Amino acid sequence: MGDKEQLLEFGFPELHVDKALKATNGGLQQALDWLSENAGKPLLDEPMETPSSEPTETPNEPAPVSDEQAQSLVCNECNKQFKNEELAQYHAVKSGHTDFAQSTEAVKPLSEDEKKRKLAELQDRIAEKRRLRDEEEKQDQRKNEILRRKAGQDISEQQERLKEEQMKRDIEKQKQLKDDDRRATARIKQQIEQDKRDRAERLIKEKAERDGTVQPVKEHTSMLKQGLPKIETSATQTRLQIRPMVQIKGQDGPVRPITCVFEADQTLKDVIKHVKQQLPGLGHHFKLSTSFPRKDFATSDESKTLRELGLVPNAALILTE
Repeated sequence: MGDKEQLLEFGFPELHVDKALKATNGGLQQALDWLSENAGKPLLDEPMETPSSEPTETPNEPAPVSDEQAQSLVCNECNKQFKNEELAQYHAVKSGHTDFAQSTEAVKPLSEDEKKRKLAELQDRIAEKRRLRDEEEKQDQRKNEILRRKAGQDISEQQERLKEEQMKRDIEKQKQLKDDDRRATARIKQQIEQDKRDRAERLIKEKAERDGTVQPVKEHTSMLKQGLPKIETSATQTRLQIRPMVQIKGQDGPVRPITCVFEADQTLKDVIKHVKQQLPGLGHHFKLSTSFPRKDFATSDESKTLRELGLVPNAALILTE
């Protein structure tokens, strides 16, 4: 029975056996060693390749022996015995040994017990290599799992930070909206109070006009409470209320009266300028007049002071076209 048949009986695939015998140039023991060393490697399942033409290192020429027929080769560095030059060459390439000699002793074939023992050793080595490989794979899997969990934890922490930051922004935004609402409500209330004061003042003025007298409007007590400026109407100042009776471009409905304080020595032209500033949509042709007694102011009156026109300390004027 040849070496290949024995290896096949051991249970090795034919491709593995062919590769082992080719790599070792024949020999059961060397083939077993080669199969043990390369167990589990991908090269065992790769297709057979054409032998490389590169020269391999050959051992030194065996020392000559006596006239008796040489039966084997011996490595003088490790005392291993080989039955042919191919096995010795494989040993030289594998170990780097170069000192070989011929021997008249033939290499004894393996007995059945030695074959079983060699096979058992080979199987043990293969099993050990597989165990080590499986252990390495398990360690790699554990490392990868640790890295995966750490990456997942980092992502979770980052997501939590983003959620917290977004929550803070939302809270700040809600707070800003509430502050804006409070300020808007305060402005609306203030405007309502101002409208009430203006309406009360207008009613007093209208009543004075119907009665034929012009009475100074008393300041509403709430103006002082809210810290609004108090208007002084001394002999050097005059308080004018101008009620527009015209349609202003760009405005719907009636126009609110204009109340302002001027120096007694200012002219009617200053009042007209102020009216134009307050009512930008007012046309170019308009006039001012008093309600009672009725008096229309002409262009010649624009250079006169308010004192000269009898509009001190207060007066109500009507603005018409």
